[in-house]
Amino acid sequence: MAELAVTAVGADRPGIVAAVAKVLHERGGNVEDSAMTILGGHFAIVLIVATDDDPDALRAALEQGTGPLELVISVSRAEGERRPHEPTHLLSVYGADHPGIVAGVTAALADLGANITDLETQVIGRDEPVYAMVIEVVADDEAALEDRLTSVCEELGVDHTLRTIEAETY
Repeated sequence: MAELAVTAVGADRPGIVAAVAKVLHERGGNVEDSAMTILGGHFAIVLIVATDDDPDALRAALEQGTGPLELVISVSRAEGERRPHEPTHLLSVYGADHPGIVAGVTAALADLGANITDLETQVIGRDEPVYAMVIEVVADDEAALEDRLTSVCEELGVDHTLRTIEAETY
């Protein structure tokens, strides 16, 4: 079986996940990895699916099976090797909302070779809104990471906290 990357985005409403999952199941696909979220009134799905299906055939089937939901669907081969994505650090960034926060912080992480495994942002509050960003990161050199983040966040006029994530033992 090949792995395909499937994305679907549309106005948030009940039934999106069920409709997509139904088509995948009917075509013998197995969802191996997924992320789903609501952003600004839109629901977004990203899936890695193990299937014998051709990407174009699966996209057509998903478009037909989810037609009334008016989703924008993309299907492509999931290229590249799978790497473990266990984050080593949790980074929180917060301050007055302004352009450039995500660009500045993520550029600093990229410069250090840190891998972002999850990133969420939100503006909190109405009277005095605060921009909050939480990032899960895989990074080797915590001291270099802290030094670079301190510098970048100071330039951006935001605060940050960096915490080590301890591996859970089961």
